[in-house]
Amino acid sequence: MLKPLAALAFAVLAAPAALACRCMPCDSQPPLLESEYTAGAFVGELLSTRKMTTGDLQSGEEFGVPQQNELIHLFKVTRNLKGDMPKYVMVRSSSSSAACGVNFAFDSLNAVAVSKDDAGKFHAGSCSQMCWGAEPNRSLITEDTMQTWADPMASEE
Repeated sequence: MLKPLAALAFAVLAAPAALACRCMPCDSQPPLLESEYTAGAFVGELLSTRKMTTGDLQSGEEFGVPQQNELIHLFKVTRNLKGDMPKYVMVRSSSSSAACGVNFAFDSLNAVAVSKDDAGKFHAGSCSQMCWGAEPNRSLITEDTMQTWADPMASEE
């Protein structure tokens, strides 16, 4: 069974396009490395991004059909922060911000927090990604690491 936050993200993916991604404020969430919803976290180099196909799914997995806006990102892990992350990891996400999609950069390192589904696949969503800049997560990344999302609730320093 998917963890509650991951299940919420999948519910948003299955919801009509008119619904927007909604996340709890970062100060209401546990630190990324302590959260039971974060199966892994790492800093990595984005090597490729491609659309997901039916060949990427196991029989019966996630409704059996990939959503047309699902992406698979391949990362080379340069620094492991949480979990047993392999040297190269594939991370699924939505390409739509309305479905909690994530934008990763090719030109800098990315801080990535992932959940893990029952099939062992990693998923990233904006609700976790936006909290990298919030305390106490901020100290985990360096200035050469792209902060994919900024916490809209955080005050400017």
